[in-house]
Amino acid sequence: MPVCALPDGAAMSYAEEGAGTPVLLVHGWAGHGGFFQDLSKRLARTHRVLTLTLRGHPGSDQGQAPCTIETLAADIMHFFDALELKGVVALGWSMGAMALWAAAPKLGGRLAGIVVEDMAPRLINDDSWRYGLAGNYGAGDVADTLAEIRADWPAHVARFAPRMFARDADAKLIGWAAAEMSKAAPEAMASYWASMAGQDFRAALGRITQPMLVIGGADSQVYPDRATEFVAHTAPKGERVVISGAGHVPHLETPDAFFNHVEAFVRAQRQPEIKSGGVIP
Repeated sequence: MPVCALPDGAAMSYAEEGAGTPVLLVHGWAGHGGFFQDLSKRLARTHRVLTLTLRGHPGSDQGQAPCTIETLAADIMHFFDALELKGVVALGWSMGAMALWAAAPKLGGRLAGIVVEDMAPRLINDDSWRYGLAGNYGAGDVADTLAEIRADWPAHVARFAPRMFARDADAKLIGWAAAEMSKAAPEAMASYWASMAGQDFRAALGRITQPMLVIGGADSQVYPDRATEFVAHTAPKGERVVISGAGHVPHLETPDAFFNHVEAFVRAQRQPEIKSGGVIP
């Protein structure tokens, strides 16, 4: 698997397959690029697909930089520079969406569109925001979460993984996800969680000019429906679809429907080239 050398010397692994419009897949917290294996193969039939494994996650170095959303955004920008990418449609699942939101203003026209998979602009609930993590997760809960992660990471994953999926999800799929997430380093995951909990992209979404497709799971146990609705309505060029039968991981739970929405969005971002006489690879 190829690697991209990051500025601090860390090696970020990625997979590449297919040819055509570049599509970048950015996984969520405690995941890795392998979570997109099926989606990447489908998209690679007609597109060039680049699948990252973010720093500090299984398969990539942690390096010297802090494990924060800001670091991930900088890593993504460096990846664009290293591979001389342009016209990219990037998909961010969960934490991956936050990283893309942070990077989008600086990437400008090199980022042709963003797909957001079941993510809120803010995790923390308070009097000004009720659409963060389910269960009315508040600022006072963060310290307990960090303590649980550091004390017994596998136990934390065992509790968290089932909530990622719809309640009637396949037990084997949940088990696979939990096993893969358990491979992550708990201290790095604690750092990322703390960073996510400190983010608030509500205002920033209004300044992201790239077209944005927001995909929510109708049966998400992680974020309420109003979270993805807010993202789509706040982004200047946002649109939303909700996939029934899916939770926080629609690309694994309802792969056909998810692929169809993403593939159509990717193709739509190349329509200006058709009108101007360009050729779609």
